[in-house]
Amino acid sequence: MDLSDQAAARDIDLLAAAASGDPAAFELLYDRYERRVYNYVRSFVRQPALAEEVVIDTMLAVWHGARSYVQASRVSTWILGIARHKALDAVRKAGRQGADLQLDQAAALVDPAAGPADDIDRKRNAQLMQRAIAHLSADHQEILRLAFYEDLPYAEIAALLEIPDNTVKTRVFYAKQQLKGCLEKLGLESAQ
Repeated sequence: MDLSDQAAARDIDLLAAAASGDPAAFELLYDRYERRVYNYVRSFVRQPALAEEVVIDTMLAVWHGARSYVQASRVSTWILGIARHKALDAVRKAGRQGADLQLDQAAALVDPAAGPADDIDRKRNAQLMQRAIAHLSADHQEILRLAFYEDLPYAEIAALLEIPDNTVKTRVFYAKQQLKGCLEKLGLESAQ
């Protein structure tokens, strides 16, 4: 059993214990998912305070709905699905349009052996990536977040977004193509 299988099994155990009313198990599950849910929700909600409220609403829904989990997908997919619906509700309530969705800047790992020039290049590349992603449609931003930042399999993304598997594959393909074009354009513009 690899590390991700162990984590998935641990999540199932924690959720089952929470469904039985074990607050300590729920607290552990909350600790495991709070930051991940927050980062995902921030791709919908720009205001940090509102994103924190959505995280709390999401995790309360997990606590109250733990008994309804049927293992049709990973616990992480189930929780992110709840978070997605809560975030969309919050955006609607705030009167915001879904068109301004934007991915958070992904945290870049710093190589301790890297020198100052490497750090400058890494920061420049991260900024280019963030700017390029901001040019993508909301659907493409979300599909990239789920596929690459959340590392969800296509079948689970399809279930989460309630779209066919092939639509996920198509969106990822076109999102990557558009992202590549945006990166090339931004890279060329910033070099001039």
